[in-house]
Amino acid sequence: MSKPCLIFIGHTSIDRVKNVWGEHVQLGGAALYAALGAKAIYDNVRLITAVGRDFKHLKFLYSNFPGSIIKVVNLPTSSFTINYTETFKAKYVRVEIGAGAAIKVSDLPDYLIGKGNYIHLAPIRPPKAEKFVAKIKSISEDAWVSMHSSPDYMENPAYRKILRKLSSLVDLFIVNDHEALTLTGAGSLIHAIQALKARRLAVTLGQIGAIIVEDGNLQLIPALSGLVQKPKDTTGAGDVWCGALLAAYIQTGDWTKAVVAACMLSALKCLGWGFEKIEGLRFSRLEDLALHILRLKEYTGQLTLKEFVDGGR
Repeated sequence: MSKPCLIFIGHTSIDRVKNVWGEHVQLGGAALYAALGAKAIYDNVRLITAVGRDFKHLKFLYSNFPGSIIKVVNLPTSSFTINYTETFKAKYVRVEIGAGAAIKVSDLPDYLIGKGNYIHLAPIRPPKAEKFVAKIKSISEDAWVSMHSSPDYMENPAYRKILRKLSSLVDLFIVNDHEALTLTGAGSLIHAIQALKARRLAVTLGQIGAIIVEDGNLQLIPALSGLVQKPKDTTGAGDVWCGALLAAYIQTGDWTKAVVAACMLSALKCLGWGFEKIEGLRFSRLEDLALHILRLKEYTGQLTLKEFVDGGR
């Protein structure tokens, strides 16, 4: 029996990143970061994205994600210029969606919907995300579709309304704590979680870990803290987290193991520019990811993945 396919839909971009360590031009895009995070621990991963004729990395995309649908259009490849403060707070000083605007609902073929596959929508305009979800659920009500969005889209009241609606329609809705508050206007995170009424909700809490809400049950899953004391580049860390979460969940069916793996892989990504620290990494077991992390850092007393997940069992 073939493995389910994990499909990421969204932007591939060229990013100019400036932070305390200097300035770097690199491949990026939320869908690409998420797909690379997933690929480190799961092999059946595909992309649906669009790039311009100026894009020089098609071989990289196809070699990492065989069977992907990559449109080449007569628009410049999406590009973002991101400046970070000393505390790594991001400011997008230039946003050019370009080829990303050419991603269409029709780019998702019917044959990929259902059949046990997992479809994840990386940040795209909420009206387009709504159309993707409608198509997927119209073909197969049982098809898995998950998504995360971007704070930029949440500045628009109409977009916030669409995202709140989508949170109750998709199988997994992922936000960070600040996004949850922004989306709902709630005064506390607990009230925000209740207001979203998601089927299944993941709320990331930075170095603390994440909250998973499923079937009305709330579970706080702590991260293994202290993995990154001095990040080199945090661009795409949240996207890597989303991709790794889904891949680990497909492998294990266990949200605790999935969150721990996602936290470790996103922390590992931050040790270098772009995705240079996770590119080419392949782990057949989550324990191998934990061992890789531990080899990079002296033991400081925090639990290993196996110790944490097993809980002494």
